[in-house]
Parts: sequence; structure tokens; C-alpha cells
Amino acid sequence: MWFAVFSILFYLISVLMIAPLLTSTDSTDNIQSRPKKTLLFLTALLAIIFHFVSLYPSLQNLAEDHTFTLMQIGSLMSVSIAMLATLAILTVNSIWFLLPIVFAFSILNLVLATFMPSHMIQLLNQDSVMLFHIGLSIFTYAVCFIAMLYAIQIGWIDRHLKAKKTRFSPVMPSLITVERHFFKLFAVGEFLLTLTLISGVYHSINAFTAENIHKAGFSFLAWLILGVALFGHWRLGWRGKRMIIYAISGIISLTIAYFGSRLI
Repeated sequence: MWFAVFSILFYLISVLMIAPLLTSTDSTDNIQSRPKKTLLFLTALLAIIFHFVSLYPSLQNLAEDHTFTLMQIGSLMSVSIAMLATLAILTVNSIWFLLPIVFAFSILNLVLATFMPSHMIQLLNQDSVMLFHIGLSIFTYAVCFIAMLYAIQIGWIDRHLKAKKTRFSPVMPSLITVERHFFKLFAVGEFLLTLTLISGVYHSINAFTAENIHKAGFSFLAWLILGVALFGHWRLGWRGKRMIIYAISGIISLTIAYFGSRLI
């Protein structure tokens, strides 16, 4: 439990370190705060390491008993998202405004997984193919979730630009930059989701249950939504609100696929 507490603490410190940088509209203040970028990365990295260590007993249960709780699955997904976002700090400037959301999501899931016990559920058969499928699914969800956050950021920037509220923080990326990162992640998410569906076919055939039908159906729906959006952007030039709606709809469908049957 103490590892989870330390992880939450470092996540909170990371959010507090980001806040002054995001709220500042003075370029001088921004320059002075730039050296904190390395410290922020190390602090977030410590949070992620403690998060992973706190999940170690759960990973043991997965390897030995093939059981996992709903909250532990959410916590594992959230730390994967946090890890991708933290690594992006080093190269992607447009990630700054997404970090508080990502870290808050990790804190919420970590609290639920640590302090709210849940009944154990059968998740895996003794099948290495299925283990690979679960890992790929978690990584795919992380990529799609971050793409959705980029979509929300696009909507926020676009609304403020139309309202002529131009006094953004100096670290705020341009709308074009955010859109470029969004479409790249969107395409990667669709590719990974395609691989996830293919890798899950074997298990679905050998374990034809209502839960697997539910997961396959909503996962395929998410794949269709993302595919239509990418085709529309490529051939018809779709962008803006339409792409935001497709991104949010896709992640909602994927969330229902991963969590819906377990909630029921």
C-alpha cells in the first residue's frame, strides 16, 4: 500500500509543478520555469515506478492464478497512459496541457485499485497468446485515450481562438501542431486496434462466450468509428468538431468493450 501512497504523492507533485507553467501568460516566467522540465520528468517517472511496483502483487495474481480485478485493470491502463505521456515530455511540446488530466486519471485509478477491494474475476486462460492480446489491448487503449485528449485540446484551443482569447501560456502549442500530433496518434491507434482484433480472434473462437461477443462487438465498432474518421480525413478533409466527435465516440466504445461486461 505504501508504494501506492508514494505514487499518488509524486503524481500530485508533478501536477503542482505543471500548474504555474500552464497558467502563466508571461514569456519571461516561462523561460525561468523551463529548467523544471527535467525535474518534472524525473518526478513523474518516480510516480510511474512506484505505481508499477504497487501493481506487482496484481501481476503475480495474473501470472499464477490468472485473475484480476476491474480496478486493477483500470490502474494498469492508467499507468500505461501516464508512461507514454511522460516519455513524450522529452520530445513533444504539445503534451503539457494533457499531463494534469493523465496524472489525475492515474491517481483516481490507483486510489480505487488500492483502497476499494473488488471481487476477483477470471480474465485469462492458460494461454500465452491471450496474455499477449491483453498487453496489446492495454497499450492500444493508452494510445487511443491520449489521442482523445488531443482531440479535446483541439476543441479547447479552437473555441478560445474563435472567441479571440489569445492570451495563452507561452507553452501552448499551435492548433496546427496539436492537430498533427492528434492525427498521427489517431492513425497509430487504429493500426494497433486492428492488431488487437486479429490477436483476439483465436481466443474468441476457442472461448465463445457472451462476454467475448460483447468485447469483440464494441471493439469492432470502435475500429469502424476510427476507420471512418481516418478515411474522411484522408479523402474528404474532415477535421475540427467532426473528428473530435469521432475520437470521443471511439474511446467510449472501446471503454465499453473493455469494462462494460465486467461492470455488468
